[in-house]
Amino acid sequence: MTMPSSESPSSCCASCISLKDRCPRPQGLVNLLITKVCLFALLFGVVWSITGKECLPGGNLFGIIILFICSVLGGKLVGMIQLPTLPPFPPLLGMLLAGLLLRNVPYVTDAIFIDTHWSAALRNIALSIILTRAGLGLNPEALSRLKAVCVRVAVGPCMVEACTAAVVSHFLLGLPWVWGFILG
Repeated sequence: MTMPSSESPSSCCASCISLKDRCPRPQGLVNLLITKVCLFALLFGVVWSITGKECLPGGNLFGIIILFICSVLGGKLVGMIQLPTLPPFPPLLGMLLAGLLLRNVPYVTDAIFIDTHWSAALRNIALSIILTRAGLGLNPEALSRLKAVCVRVAVGPCMVEACTAAVVSHFLLGLPWVWGFILG
């Protein structure tokens, strides 16, 4: 396949480069805002075409998206709080506060609906994420220095709880000691 002499690859690229120089590009905050709005509209259109009414207000996906957006914003807002004598608050605190507010504010709770099965699954996932993030935030050197304290803090409350459950179940319910300790 031969190209006509008037259409050389260099002239095609040159016209694209000159067009690129003539088109104004948004800079800074405007660029970020336009990009986020376009991506959100595209994502919403795709999800709406797949799920239908689930992503509209009153649906499960709509409630989950609102919960996600509010938790991210709450995490960023709490992360920006800086007191002179304290270290900055963790963003996870803001995420938890946003979820608490969305669940307990009367009119917001009625507007944002998440099915109980979905909510239970999300709570289990969130618990594992919270525990994982907390575990990753530990300092291994400090843990190795404080081995004995870590063992006492981990084992002590469990033993006290098991013994208390055994004593209460033996005297209150009349269970044998072995069953009481199994219960504890």
